[in-house]
Amino acid sequence: MNTKDTLDLILNGVQLLFVVIGGVWAYFRFRRENPLHPRIEFGLKCKFYGPIHSSYLATFTIIANNKGNVEHRFSEIRLKIRGIKGDEDLTVFEKYAPMVEFPEKIIDKVNIVPPQFGYFFVRPGVNQSFNYPTQISKEIRYIIVRATFKYQLTNDLHTTEEVFEVKEML
Repeated sequence: MNTKDTLDLILNGVQLLFVVIGGVWAYFRFRRENPLHPRIEFGLKCKFYGPIHSSYLATFTIIANNKGNVEHRFSEIRLKIRGIKGDEDLTVFEKYAPMVEFPEKIIDKVNIVPPQFGYFFVRPGVNQSFNYPTQISKEIRYIIVRATFKYQLTNDLHTTEEVFEVKEML
């Protein structure tokens, strides 16, 4: 074997090594880290005003913090609210014991994205809030609120849930 053949063999080995290293890097970068996958931090707040006659005005704020590198569009953000009346005892939700049951249906999976808008969007690096005002009866003492959305490409469901005491905020 001459020097030229040995040099070609070494060069081919180095090229193969770089291709393997590049493949491993691409796997970890795009399959494991998935930089183009939407990453949303999803939160929920509530503020009460009143009471006004027999109800409180409640404003629910859904917070979507886009920590990814792609714009995310929400065609549906569903809000579900259940309550416990002030004169009722706390009871265990038998199906999910020892979780507390919220027996009063207040809102059942309403879409807060107006149909005429089509969608809300959140660009990368943006912390966006969406507000939804409604009324809560003075009879209700505690509420549990769940907000959900589905990622566009995967249909994975993302949820957040909070419990609030129904009272005027100072």
